[in-house]
Amino acid sequence: MREWAETLFLSHAINSRACENLKSWSRGKSGKKHAIELFSKDYTYNPEFKLRLQLKQLREMTGRSFNHIEATITGRARIKRVCFVGHRFVQSVESTLRWNLAQVLEPYNVRLDWSGQDPRSVQILEDIVRRIRKADFCVFDNRATSGKPNVYIEAGIAYAFRVPFFLFEHASAGTQRALPIPSDLSHALAFRYRNYQELFRRLYFSLPVFFRK
Repeated sequence: MREWAETLFLSHAINSRACENLKSWSRGKSGKKHAIELFSKDYTYNPEFKLRLQLKQLREMTGRSFNHIEATITGRARIKRVCFVGHRFVQSVESTLRWNLAQVLEPYNVRLDWSGQDPRSVQILEDIVRRIRKADFCVFDNRATSGKPNVYIEAGIAYAFRVPFFLFEHASAGTQRALPIPSDLSHALAFRYRNYQELFRRLYFSLPVFFRK
C-alpha cells in the first residue's frame, strides 16, 4: 500500500497529503483490519478513501500461483484501451501470460488482443500490422523465443507506427542475463525478469505513470 500510494503521487494522480494519509492508514489498526478482511474474503472496501482492494491469483508457467493485491480508487472513469500482446505461440506461454495481463490490466479498462484471433484473416502479417496499428499500446514477451524472432518483428512494427510498448525480457533460472534483444529496440521500456511474480509486480507499479502519460 505504501509503495502504491507513492506511485500514485509520483504520477500526479493524488497529492502529497492524500499519499501520506494512505500510508498512515495502512500502518494503523484500520489498515490491519482491512488486510485481514482482504485475505479472508479476497475483497475489502474503505469508503473513507474510496479504496477498493482485491486479492487475485496470478500464475507462473510451472503451475504455481502467487498473490496479487489490486488497489483501485473507485469513482474514476477509465477510457477503453486495447493492448496487443505478442509472444511465442506455445500453450504454456499463451495461457499464463494472457491470464496475468488480463488480471493486472483489468482496473484500467484494457482489452487484450493478439494475432490469429480472427479466423477470417488470411495474411497473418497483415493481420498483425492491422491489430498493432489499432492498439493503444502493446506488450511483447520474449520468453521461449530463442531462435524465433517473430516477437521482435512485431515490436519493430509497433516502433515504426509509434505505438508505445512494453518489452519483457526473460532470463532463465540461475542466470542474471536475459535473452539479447536487437539493438534497435534497446530504447524500449524493457523489464528484465526471472519469473512472472517479479515481472508483474514491476509492471503493476509502472502502470499509473504509464497511463498518466
